[in-house]
Amino acid sequence: MFNGVKDGYQLPEYVSEEQYKYIREHKDEDSVLTGFVCFGCSFGGKWFGGYARNKTGTNYALQSKKSLMKDMNTLMNARFICEDYRNVYLPDNCVIYADPPYNGTTGYGKEKFDSQAFWEYAKEISKNHLVFVSEQSAPQDFKSIWDKPFTRTLDVNKENQFVVTEHLYVHADTYNMLKKENIL
Repeated sequence: MFNGVKDGYQLPEYVSEEQYKYIREHKDEDSVLTGFVCFGCSFGGKWFGGYARNKTGTNYALQSKKSLMKDMNTLMNARFICEDYRNVYLPDNCVIYADPPYNGTTGYGKEKFDSQAFWEYAKEISKNHLVFVSEQSAPQDFKSIWDKPFTRTLDVNKENQFVVTEHLYVHADTYNMLKKENIL
């Protein structure tokens, strides 16, 4: 989707429920549109999590398009790839921001995300790179350097709300280095 937008793809400003359902059933016809609709027009921004709607008639497609286009202003020179995180080439001394599916949630696709394998990988690459991980919890050898509570809603009527805290974690060795350098 991001590459399509970089190349001038014109995202829609409105997506009907019928269009949403069609795109959900025909994902391969237009990968850019699918990428936009599956998150931007879905409840809670979750991969085809149900057609987003509320009592005030919010136009989620327009909202998502405006937000994405604003972000793209600073991302036009970025290189976007869709790849298993373990297969991404990392040149020396990268700064890496990782936002895996939250452990214990439904994730993004059909396959269950292996959080334990991810954290082992994050630990390993932290030896040569500056790695930041966005999650709600982490193994003991990772330290939170930032956190923010926010309210999650599981249904359209907002009757099922609860507060979770998102953290930004670094490996303990990185944390100690940042402390020593007075960065934290």
